[in-house]
Amino acid sequence: MKKLWFRTWVILWLITIVLVLFPIENRLLRIGLILSLLGLWIGCLYFGWRRLIIRLVLLLGTFVTVSFVLWPGRNFGTQHLRNEYVASLRSYEGTRYIWGGEGKLGIDCSGLVRAGLIKAGLHQGFATLNPRLVRYALSLWWNDSTAQALGNEYRHQTKRLFTIGSINELDQNKIMPGDIVVTVSGVHVFAYLGGGNWIEADPDLGKVVVVRTPTNNPWFQEPVQILRWALLE
Repeated sequence: MKKLWFRTWVILWLITIVLVLFPIENRLLRIGLILSLLGLWIGCLYFGWRRLIIRLVLLLGTFVTVSFVLWPGRNFGTQHLRNEYVASLRSYEGTRYIWGGEGKLGIDCSGLVRAGLIKAGLHQGFATLNPRLVRYALSLWWNDSTAQALGNEYRHQTKRLFTIGSINELDQNKIMPGDIVVTVSGVHVFAYLGGGNWIEADPDLGKVVVVRTPTNNPWFQEPVQILRWALLE
């Protein structure tokens, strides 16, 4: 029986690796990843129970991590987070476009603006020991949202600022780096990097690109809504 459990545990490792690397994400796959990680944790505890150090690392480490995430947290500097968000967005430049993707192996437009903030929130949350940012990043990861949903202020994650005929007409003094833009049609979203530069996962070009305005890119000639992440208000 123990050999069967060990083989199952090994297979679970392979499944977890596939789920982590698989570029497309949805609620079902997220649930699968959480269950796989839980199964790995139980397996490590089961097979390593006789070793005191393994028991201590797994049990104490889990207790400390859960306690940290549940701790209330505190206020934070939005400007520093905004800068980190912009840097995080830039790290995806050149990533191939995959509908439903949210990672380095493939990403779409809404996945890009969300993944950048998730990455920035987790990094800053752990670096500054602020669980409030960690919880926000985990919530954003769990509650997927399309470009249209972001434009409709889904779950109050975003705040609509104003609507304009096109990005090429925009007075960029009215926005800040990290602000996002959703087409009025609700099919595309991209983010402002500052200095007239924007980043988008362009389905026509098949990858994440940085675009400087004014431009002939058709997405920048459509009517758009300007929004700001509520976290960066």
